[in-house]
Amino acid sequence: MRFLASSQGLLTIGASVAAGLAVGLLPDLVQAVPGVGEDWWWLTAVAVVAVVVFAVCATLLHGKEGVGIVLVVGEDGWDVTRLEAMRRNALERHAGCFTVNVSELLGEDDREVRDRVRFAHRVMQARLTEDGQSHEDVSLYVTARHPDAYYLGGLLRDQRQARLSLMMQSRRAGVGIVEALRLHSDLADPPSPSQKELLREVLVRDPVTEGPEWVPFEQPEGVTARRIALVLPLAGHIVGTREKALAAARDGRHPEYRFPRQNSPADIDRNRCAGALVFATRPGDVPDRREIYEALIRYVNEEWRRQMAEVLEEQGDPLRGWLFTDGPVAVVLALGNLLGRQTDLVPHQRPAREGTETRTRVAR
Repeated sequence: MRFLASSQGLLTIGASVAAGLAVGLLPDLVQAVPGVGEDWWWLTAVAVVAVVVFAVCATLLHGKEGVGIVLVVGEDGWDVTRLEAMRRNALERHAGCFTVNVSELLGEDDREVRDRVRFAHRVMQARLTEDGQSHEDVSLYVTARHPDAYYLGGLLRDQRQARLSLMMQSRRAGVGIVEALRLHSDLADPPSPSQKELLREVLVRDPVTEGPEWVPFEQPEGVTARRIALVLPLAGHIVGTREKALAAARDGRHPEYRFPRQNSPADIDRNRCAGALVFATRPGDVPDRREIYEALIRYVNEEWRRQMAEVLEEQGDPLRGWLFTDGPVAVVLALGNLLGRQTDLVPHQRPAREGTETRTRVAR
């Protein structure tokens, strides 16, 4: 009954009735045509209308595929216009659509951020399975701050949809919502030669002949760094991201980055990195094209794992990574999906003003 009351169910009923009506009138039309003076024109009109209704219902029913999920995680304060644009796009593109807004569901709840992300993930899973159908084509419209998106990416490792798309609002005027990435096992594969060629127009250092920049750090006496940093500045309009991230990775603290722990000298020393692998992009934003983002993710993943293996072989100690990036939420989510087991995100934050107590907000 729930299916029949849904948009897909109503379209199915409309298509079935129209098809039955059109097919049922055909024998009457065949018999009426030879008769002279018979008023059979109305039968023809009804049959034509039935065929048109069937065609429209079938197009609407089968022209849209999959499920669009608008997932809003974290605190309130998001741009309502952007959220509405995501909902409209999901309705236009997909046969089914639903919204999971954690703040609306939980209200004023003091749960930890990770608990809220896990809650959103569980609600999403429940909604996907409640109709008893297997949804192989799912698109996620995620609105979240970077730490939430990164953690959500890890939770999505066990998704088994044939196609799991990550949608995003393009930063170019008039473009609207675009498909940024598709989460699938191929993202963990090395980039193909054609993908490296594609990245030549995006990266400062040639991915074919140079590779990413490795910046080693000298450590204070008596300190052995057990971290390395991955620096991925993608918002070309923001100045100084590379330099600030390198300073944070070298010193183990920074007023514009929030490490999990940075209150004591021991915490700071544990945050320090042996070096940083930098993927500098050209001025301006990275083009919002899925093939570029997927090539970039595969390239970053390959080079990062190679660098981790080299440093681990040199030091022989357990090693973890810090990730510094200002990329889109879809990219952060994909990185969490691939790197989250061994690399932790260090979110950007607005520095507190001197002499005032301000609530620190993690950058989106």
